[in-house]
Amino acid sequence: MMKEGTVRRYDGLDVVRAGAMLLGVCYHAAYPYVPDLGRWYFVADSASSPVFLTLVGVLHSFRMQLFFALAGFFAHLVLERRGLEGFLVDRSRRLVLPFAFALPLVLTADVQVRRWSLSAGVMPPDFAPQAAVQWVPSHLWFLEYLFLFCLLAWGLARAGWEGRRAARWLGALLRVPEALLVMGVPLVMGVPLGLALMRWGEVKPALSFVPQVHAVFHYGVFFALGWVLWLTRDAVEVLVRRSWWMAVAGLAVALYVFSRPLQWQPPGHFLAGMVPVLVTVGCLGLAFRVPAATRPWLRFLVESSYWVYLVHYPVVLALQVWVARWGWPAGAKYALVVSATFALALVSFRVVVYRSALGPWLGVKPVSPAVTT
Repeated sequence: MMKEGTVRRYDGLDVVRAGAMLLGVCYHAAYPYVPDLGRWYFVADSASSPVFLTLVGVLHSFRMQLFFALAGFFAHLVLERRGLEGFLVDRSRRLVLPFAFALPLVLTADVQVRRWSLSAGVMPPDFAPQAAVQWVPSHLWFLEYLFLFCLLAWGLARAGWEGRRAARWLGALLRVPEALLVMGVPLVMGVPLGLALMRWGEVKPALSFVPQVHAVFHYGVFFALGWVLWLTRDAVEVLVRRSWWMAVAGLAVALYVFSRPLQWQPPGHFLAGMVPVLVTVGCLGLAFRVPAATRPWLRFLVESSYWVYLVHYPVVLALQVWVARWGWPAGAKYALVVSATFALALVSFRVVVYRSALGPWLGVKPVSPAVTT
């Protein structure tokens, strides 16, 4: 049993959530090197490779879904720790304020970088936005959707529905034979997601401030999963420790789909709905294997991940314009953009955020001994 007044630290889940966010750098950095992207991106780089088409598809297929599942888990933790009023205050501080402060800076940087790309002659002539301001949430869309999900969860909890009935159903499900469970979870979640992708295509919430029904459903399913998992965390932990292989299976399916024209066909869309479910459940299994009190350098990466994701996008865009005319292979340019972005973001976190008043606001946690059950 845990001592009264203590809160267990889920270090492994923190690591996986941070990894999902940090992969955003790898995802956004790959776009100029996708062959024949043409008018869909603001930089026409002199080098490309089909590898980056596969990389973009694979990362997009599971990264944010995994993040929302873990965000739902930790959101429920915050609700129990702080209560209904404290939950809203905490979520507003962590989500709304960064969105309000970062968005004007991101939009300003975006238009300046596109003007630079246009003047440098590396922008495709048929790229529609050219140098105009784009009133879109950009990579910060996840803050808008996450706060929306938190508001919905808060309203349901305030009305007396916190998800405990769903947790009882999940607990009963966990008692079925493991083989049936392994087959059942991807089907129960993956089939509706796959059918929705077949009907409405790729989820693109970054293009509008107005929440899209398809996107709300797609990512909301994972937030709800994480929210309910908090209530059955002890039983889930025992089970998912053996489910790490599902992450491998999910990645294998993603590689199969996104390395061939199947990714643009209905069967590929359907299989893509299975990928985030498999990867999410598998990563939960990996997360619960991470020992408490992770190493200092890993804790630093975890605490910096929120800041890195907030600031990385304009840096990535600028670096892509800078190297666009270089004669380097696509892989070398990509490696430089990714490594330079991480270096700048981590240094700025260490100098600006870490141990400053911004630290607790942006994810830096006080040092405390790990709590075990």
